[in-house]
Amino acid sequence: MSHEGQTREYYLSYPEDVTGPCPLIINMHGFGGTANNQSISTEMDDYALPLGVAVVYPQGLGYSWNVGTWWDNNPFDDIGFIGAMIDDISNGHEIDLDRVYATGMSNGGYMTYELACELSHKIAAFGSVTGNFMLNDGQMCNNQRETPIIHFHGTSDLVVDYYPPSFDGALTVSESMDHWRNVNHLYDLEIDTLFGEENELSAERFVYSRNSTNVKFVHYKIIYGGHSWFGSPYVNPSVVNASELLVEFFLQYSLDELACLESDGDFNLDGNITMADYFMILGVIIQENDELSEQFCMDMDQDGDVDVVDLIMSLDLIF
Repeated sequence: MSHEGQTREYYLSYPEDVTGPCPLIINMHGFGGTANNQSISTEMDDYALPLGVAVVYPQGLGYSWNVGTWWDNNPFDDIGFIGAMIDDISNGHEIDLDRVYATGMSNGGYMTYELACELSHKIAAFGSVTGNFMLNDGQMCNNQRETPIIHFHGTSDLVVDYYPPSFDGALTVSESMDHWRNVNHLYDLEIDTLFGEENELSAERFVYSRNSTNVKFVHYKIIYGGHSWFGSPYVNPSVVNASELLVEFFLQYSLDELACLESDGDFNLDGNITMADYFMILGVIIQENDELSEQFCMDMDQDGDVDVVDLIMSLDLIF
């Protein structure tokens, strides 16, 4: 496909004999990697396709993703590309657009967090494998809905730090957990330990949750784990299989079932609250477009209706 003058590629695995729209998982390679190698090393098709879930492996230009770091050497609009890719796939295949998910390895894991910030209106849940969260000044992070996240990381990762401080200014795992549990208001914590066979690694599982929602931040801390896709046949054995657990985690969530968070009035997600947002909510009220108002979480007073009160609240934020 073409995006902003560049030819972009993606490789789609679509399940056979599906009836009706199917979920879609976006699986992104690491720095210097390829879409094809990501497909082979993660074996995600083996876990997704039998459940009627499609998997797409996009290719980053220059074999990287633009995540706002000094090392990715990538000036391209990858957020826009992923959004356009979802549309392109859905134009040619039956895709349940409420059940689109994103994951990635290393640089692709960083990119997953980018999408969690900037494409959460199109993607329901996110999973990072050995990739940290780069929250920088140039990044819009306006989550209007609850955001389910799962993160796998080894404590002996020599490429992307597990413990603070990170080598590139990114938020490390514990810092990411703090950020996203606050975004989602998840303050209940459960920790358990997983043991494998004699030659396998052990892991700790952290689950942040809240009674009134099924949205969670789940972290698998792989003890002595390195920089790898855990469960891949091409690395040392692991007590967890990231692909299997990612598919299981994702399928709990549908975009239309995620609750709206308290809106800040930036309905068009451009990082600013302006008259454009006011006219957007005004148009929704005039047209009685409940679907659009729900998609962009315009019920500012959270009374169940988008009406003149929400319009006035929007105007107050501008002036």
